[in-house]
Amino acid sequence: MKIHKIALAIILALASFQLRAQDIVPDLQDDFSSIDTLPQPKKFKSRHMVGFKYSYDLCTVQANPNISQGYITSPVNFEVAYTYYSALWDYVNIFGLQVGARYAHQGYSSELNGWGEKNTIIEFPLLAQVHLDAGMLRFLIDLGPYYCYKLDTDREGGFDQYDIRHDYGIMGGGGVAFVFKNLELHLEGRYKYSLCSMYHTNKFSDLYWMLAYPRNIIISAGLFYNLW
Repeated sequence: MKIHKIALAIILALASFQLRAQDIVPDLQDDFSSIDTLPQPKKFKSRHMVGFKYSYDLCTVQANPNISQGYITSPVNFEVAYTYYSALWDYVNIFGLQVGARYAHQGYSSELNGWGEKNTIIEFPLLAQVHLDAGMLRFLIDLGPYYCYKLDTDREGGFDQYDIRHDYGIMGGGGVAFVFKNLELHLEGRYKYSLCSMYHTNKFSDLYWMLAYPRNIIISAGLFYNLW
């Protein structure tokens, strides 16, 4: 008789423990159904722009030895540019990238007879850009490499085997953009610093080497359209 009472007590205890366990453990099916499985929308929207830029350039060279070089003006320079803005990890929305194709000029003047020239060039800048937005204003800072090729020169006789028609270097600057819905007006100033001499070192003498690195100040205005 005692054995039956002990077995009955054990059965009742197990049944009570099972009921308590059901109260403690949540209904997992109900909990998982409340979880939103849809991806969260992006905080920032990527921006794609294409634009046309006009610039007024001041051109000279850094020469060694000194050839009394000075600036020449170039009022006819055009560029087609594509700009892409995207937030870094959808968190920091200040970075962009701009690539362009530019028809422009470079060269220098000189007080010495027989020196000075102006080259027509096609140029391809690739610039990293930082933009800080403030309502209808956007402040711009950019820096990056460029490559260009000399198409023509106004020097008598044209190019010869001692001229270097390829050019490359660093370009950087800053400016401000005025934002009007899908249109933007960009006003910028840049400085172009060439890393390639215009001439082979022995162009003028086998005894005295000549180096001339182009330096341009570029003041531009551009109209950009937001594609999407």
